Amino acid sequence: MHHSLSQSLQSPLPILSLWRRLPGPDAATNAVRDPRWHTLVSRLKALRKRGRRAVRIIDVNCGDGILLIQAVKEARSLGFLSIEGVGIDGDPQHIGEAQWRSHLLTDSAIGLEFHVSEPATQLELEAEFPADIILYEAASPVPRGLREALSRAGDFALRAPPASPMAQT
Repeated sequence: MHHSLSQSLQSPLPILSLWRRLPGPDAATNAVRDPRWHTLVSRLKALRKRGRRAVRIIDVNCGDGILLIQAVKEARSLGFLSIEGVGIDGDPQHIGEAQWRSHLLTDSAIGLEFHVSEPATQLELEAEFPADIILYEAASPVPRGLREALSRAGDFALRAPPASPMAQT
């Protein structure tokens, strides 16, 4: 008696294909091209030179988080042992992308948070533990409410104008 077994080529479960563009060398290149990058790195180096081992960075209007993520990686490469990064943006899609990118970091010395929020509101919450560096983009002159919130939320702020193509972080 001959028995043959045949299987259907169709799977009983639907196959889902999820694809995202992995952050490659373009992410680092975009961060380095940001007009704030060199001043940011200089500030990080100055903090390390003074013996600091921890740093806190806030990125207002962080977009997809590339600049903040590269900044915390740079801080780690400079020898910081505890790095906290906070990204703020009003666009939930940008924050979702930033959160996804941040999960690719596996260094336990780096902590990243991203919040969907109006910048001045979130900066007021951040003022309890002021940042060492705040990255932001704003028109000149900076609106009074944002300027006041920035002064309470951190020690050193780097601005890029929103009209700049490299201002997108």
